[in-house]
Amino acid sequence: MGYAGVIGEFDDAVVAVRLREEIARQRISRAGLAEAARLSISTLEKALSGRRRFTLATIVRLEEALGASLRGSP
Repeated sequence: MGYAGVIGEFDDAVVAVRLREEIARQRISRAGLAEAARLSISTLEKALSGRRRFTLATIVRLEEALGASLRGSP
């Protein structure tokens, strides 16, 4: 399986919904999450709004910061 197959295994809209749910569930700020995941707040906001795609690296960083999966089954 090539690189494109790995990238295509998640849906940005599903990741965004799960990310919003985790932010609410854990009661953390987007700025705090961005800092914990070593992302800029701009990158996080653009991805959540759909103006930028989530990269696999970004999703992995967010999952590590949240301690929750954003790609797998809920």
